Amino acid sequence: MENDKRASADILKDLESIYAMAMASENFSVALKAKELLGRQMGLFIPKQKNQVSLSDLSEEDLERLIREIKTELTLDQGETGE
Repeated sequence: MENDKRASADILKDLESIYAMAMASENFSVALKAKELLGRQMGLFIPKQKNQVSLSDLSEEDLERLIREIKTELTLDQGETGE
C-alpha cells in the first residue's frame, strides 16, 4: 500500500514536471494533456450523468407544455427550410 502511494506521488510529480517543461518549450498540447491527467486524478473531470425522466413521470400540464414547445420548434424548423 505504501508503495502505491509513493508511485502515485511520483507520477503526479512527473506530470507537474512535464507540464512545466512543455510550457517552457511552448509545447501546449503536451502541457494540456499533463494538466488534464492531473485534473482527472483530482476528480475535476467527472462525467455528468444525464437526468432521465420518463414521459409517464410527467404531469399532464408538463406534457402539454412539451407538446407546445415541440410544435413551436417544428414550425421554426419548417420556416428555416422553406417547407
